[in-house]
Amino acid sequence: MKPSIASLYEAVDLIQPIKPLIIGERCNANGSRRFKEALLNDDYDTCLTIAREQEAVGAHVLDLCTAYAGRDEMKDFEILIPSFASSLKVPLMIDSTTPSVIEKALKLYPGRCIVNSVNLEDGGVNIYKVLKQVKKYGAAVVALTIDEKGMAMTTADKVAVAKRIYAIAVDEMGLRPQDILFDPLTFTIGAGDETLKDAAIQTLEAIRGIKEELPGCLTMLGLSNISFGLSAVSRKILNAVFLHEALEYGLDSCIIDAAKVISLASIPEEDREICLDLLYDRVKNPEKSPLLTFIDHFSTATADSDNEEDTKWKPIETQLYDKVVTGNKDDLEDVLDMLLQRRSPLGIINDILVPGMRHVGELFGKGEILLPFVLQSAEVMKTSVRYLEPLMEKSDEESRLKILLATVQGDVHDIGKNLVDIILSNNGYKVYNIGIKVPAETVIQKAREYDVDIIGLSGLLVKSAMVMAESLPQYEEAGFKVPIFLGGAALTRKFVAESCVPGYGSPVVYNQDAFDALKKVRDFEAGTLEATTWTAPKDVKEVKPGLKDATISRVNPVPEPPFLGDKIVKDIDLEAVLNLVNKQALFRGRWGYRRGKMSAAEYEDLIKTKVEPLYEEFRHQFLHEGLIDPKAAYGYFSCESRDDHLVMFHNDREFDYGFPRQAEAPFLCLSDYYKSAEEGGDVAGLFVVTIGDEVSKRTAELYEADAYHDYLMLHAFSVEVTDALAEYWHKRMRQELGITSTEPESIHGYVTQQYQGSRYGFGYPSCPDISAHGLLFDMLDPSRIGITLTENFEMVPEQSTSALVAHHPQAKYFAV
Repeated sequence: MKPSIASLYEAVDLIQPIKPLIIGERCNANGSRRFKEALLNDDYDTCLTIAREQEAVGAHVLDLCTAYAGRDEMKDFEILIPSFASSLKVPLMIDSTTPSVIEKALKLYPGRCIVNSVNLEDGGVNIYKVLKQVKKYGAAVVALTIDEKGMAMTTADKVAVAKRIYAIAVDEMGLRPQDILFDPLTFTIGAGDETLKDAAIQTLEAIRGIKEELPGCLTMLGLSNISFGLSAVSRKILNAVFLHEALEYGLDSCIIDAAKVISLASIPEEDREICLDLLYDRVKNPEKSPLLTFIDHFSTATADSDNEEDTKWKPIETQLYDKVVTGNKDDLEDVLDMLLQRRSPLGIINDILVPGMRHVGELFGKGEILLPFVLQSAEVMKTSVRYLEPLMEKSDEESRLKILLATVQGDVHDIGKNLVDIILSNNGYKVYNIGIKVPAETVIQKAREYDVDIIGLSGLLVKSAMVMAESLPQYEEAGFKVPIFLGGAALTRKFVAESCVPGYGSPVVYNQDAFDALKKVRDFEAGTLEATTWTAPKDVKEVKPGLKDATISRVNPVPEPPFLGDKIVKDIDLEAVLNLVNKQALFRGRWGYRRGKMSAAEYEDLIKTKVEPLYEEFRHQFLHEGLIDPKAAYGYFSCESRDDHLVMFHNDREFDYGFPRQAEAPFLCLSDYYKSAEEGGDVAGLFVVTIGDEVSKRTAELYEADAYHDYLMLHAFSVEVTDALAEYWHKRMRQELGITSTEPESIHGYVTQQYQGSRYGFGYPSCPDISAHGLLFDMLDPSRIGITLTENFEMVPEQSTSALVAHHPQAKYFAV
């Protein structure tokens, strides 16, 4: 399992597909003047605005530090953490050195966060207190290479301190190596201190040493420390070069202002060399140190905006190419209009845009450009093609590489596959996207019909991965020789190599994501594509299943349900459902309307003039145009807990739901929230809700019409409405059970679960086995409200959801 952390809305891998994990640094009272001033003025809205800005420019995690002289750190956390948790998709790093404050923060935060930080400065007094909380609440932790002598300066000392901390954290406290992010610390090489001129080298070698000596552990840096004392323009460049070097040495993550990260590809070769001379203390001129050479070289450097005069004298072809490579959409249509005076639309695409994207791909493969910049480049490409398409004539496309994409039989998910479609299409390839729930026989038929060069199969579920493996011999028997790409959340490189590759004679290739698929397509074009292989890593510690030690109260009263058995409800108050739509999650998370570089006034104007009217338009459609038809199948059932199983009774039958238990403390299992037969038994609720299939038909029509914006907007809105319907029905069941004494007063209260009891969706972190839908459908028969199951136990329509309802006061969300 990949090491990861999570917010209320999404999980984030600690090891990013393209490193590093970017930790936004601007929500720190000791490092950001703007955040500090907002905090001192009790202006928590501005604090949240700063966090949103960091999220919008690509931070994967946000460092939150409120420790400042004269402030009540605990109080600030109590206000900001719930606010950040409900408003931000990205997870938090809790930045404090006070054990009691850290414990409070961990209790408040609904996801899995990082704690920053522990060290051995006091000889180890605090580290045990903090690591105990980290272990208890399942967090990750940053460890600084500081001991009783102070901050470790040399590589040897840095590694030695890391080993001491590892022995405490892993061997004594039982943390996993991947739960620890070692920060070997770096110091400025810009102050002229002779004792620090090799600070960068010592830090880089320490990163390598920690990765080698402590396998499985991760590394991080507060990156901007390296350039303190230098000019703002030169700092930006030096930070970028240092980041690239640190990644080569094994760096996994860094704390930096995400808005100021620039790609190595955007830095001229001469500037890079000057930076490398300073970082590695390479003396090329006996009369001038690397630092003085660096300062002189950048003494005339100014901000990027000062180079606009130079830019406008570049050939117009070069300007467009540069816009693709740098992800700059400013004045894009003007540049395209000028090019159309001398080139055809197809010529612009084939001769400028596609080569530009290919160069981005090359930089991406070499690690010289980070994922946020790739996405910006793709946006420039997509905007350009959309502008040019109406002006294009039909042309012969037989020479283009042809790729077929399909979601496998039994799987209804297509968002990931559609992203692959968009990325590959915008890189000049001809893509045939033949939809969802496609059996192998149809894939074979269409692949022959279109005479494709590559077949791509997608699937979200574990069952979908099995379908892929089982179907590969069919492609072999059909005589195919083209590569088959496999992608999906449940796939791993090991599974593809061991279970899929042997079933097909030509290359079977694991794709981690859309951008990995793009790289593999280019490998195919270059003649270097190979089947996926996997070698077991050495020295991997086996994680043994934990014993039950969760402290769950056994004396809570069992509520009296209004009935035992199942019911169907078709008359649901749609307006009450829509009132529970989480507009924050919809606007910012699903629709992507984030402030970014806009001023507060500009963003407020955008929300007021564009986003709110769009929301009201969809709300009106859902209320008055019959676009959705909310229905529910639900019931209450006598039950009893039997170790890791929950057995329910219905129609003289036993329905045995088995649940996994956490392998680490607190070793929770869903069955813990219910009483055993010896304790007198219990009652459990089940429900399935749907908004119907009309909205699925409408989104499919929009996608087929290439109306991608409207497709994404409507699909996202329908998903949020489905979530709102589940929240509404859960509230109805709490009311019927009589456990509504602590009901929320706002949407924020529902998001942060300020009520008794929980609902757990099958296929989600607490009960990941989606095949339990088979039992649930036998008990509730949701076919009566138009819901069916695929072969992989997914519900159709897609805008449907299910849940097990627990009434226990301690029932909260957790992951296995």
